[in-house]
Amino acid sequence: MKIKILIFLLSLNASISYADINDDEIQAIEDLTDQVLATKNLAKLEPQIKAQIQKAQPNVQKLLKAKDIEYNDSVYLHNYAILTSGYAEYLLEQHCTTLSQPFQELTEQAYFALKKRDPKDTIAINNLGLFYAQMSVYYRKNIDPTPRLNYLLKAEQLFETLMKLQPDNEEYEKNYYAVLSDKLMLLQKYHRDQNEQKRLINILKKPLFHYLSDPNQAFDAGNFIILAQQYFKYLNREDPKLAEKWLRDNQAKIEAVVNKNRKQTQREKEFLAEFYALLGQTDRALSYLKQLEFSDENNTEPSSFENEPNLANLRLNPEYQKWFKQYKQDYAAYRKAIPKICKINQLETTQDTIE
Repeated sequence: MKIKILIFLLSLNASISYADINDDEIQAIEDLTDQVLATKNLAKLEPQIKAQIQKAQPNVQKLLKAKDIEYNDSVYLHNYAILTSGYAEYLLEQHCTTLSQPFQELTEQAYFALKKRDPKDTIAINNLGLFYAQMSVYYRKNIDPTPRLNYLLKAEQLFETLMKLQPDNEEYEKNYYAVLSDKLMLLQKYHRDQNEQKRLINILKKPLFHYLSDPNQAFDAGNFIILAQQYFKYLNREDPKLAEKWLRDNQAKIEAVVNKNRKQTQREKEFLAEFYALLGQTDRALSYLKQLEFSDENNTEPSSFENEPNLANLRLNPEYQKWFKQYKQDYAAYRKAIPKICKINQLETTQDTIE
């Protein structure tokens, strides 16, 4: 499922004095934070971000060591955390994992201090949960799923806390389900912890069955398809006949969502290929496989298709064999053309930036 990124900011309280941080410093970090949140590409802002993070270190270190943090000081720290988290994410986008790690740690330090100041600070808890969820995305291609699972576990714990603090908040609930869905996807893919998979399915049945009760209601169609895929995979492992019956019983509802005028994601297309392969609709299954594309965000290893039992009905089909042969060649060419190396060559040392 997809995380809805909704970073919250605090407002400055002019009636409270704050230690050692003057108005100009607070205004400067707030202005840059606004720019960071408003852009999708931080390349142009990189020099300002690094300079601001470095300049902020004396103030931040004082706040981290302080016994109490005043409200306006917490506003400064919130803005600082958004800068460090945004920059950590930017470095991961450039495949600079080693350079990103110190900024991830700075982000954690800031949010831990804010949570210590107020354990019910929903803004800090939410933003840290979103940060962990975003970090997990950049580890999705790791051979070892452990780093991503660790990030998702941290995000899960934070969103569980938010659900207890504000049980009626729909955004917190959606992000909670999205984190659990990503966690379940990893466990299913790597055949880990069957008991945890069952626990997650029992939780995620709630939004899935809610969607199925009325396909015409307003909801995220992509999340629905992903949940349907995960529930089917779970049933198929437990009882293949029951899984096939569930799929056929809900075929019309699933197709009603699919047929809405919207662009499907890579994961959705893969599920729909499996969906129609299982239903014996070979042409429709192949049509979704042929729509798969390669990008940094979306590409699936050929071995995943070779090992996918739901595509078994297609493997003897000459058209499928032709597609798969070409897919393997295209995948190899894509991986060779885009090596996963850090794209930032002229970056000063991380230590210089944060000291």
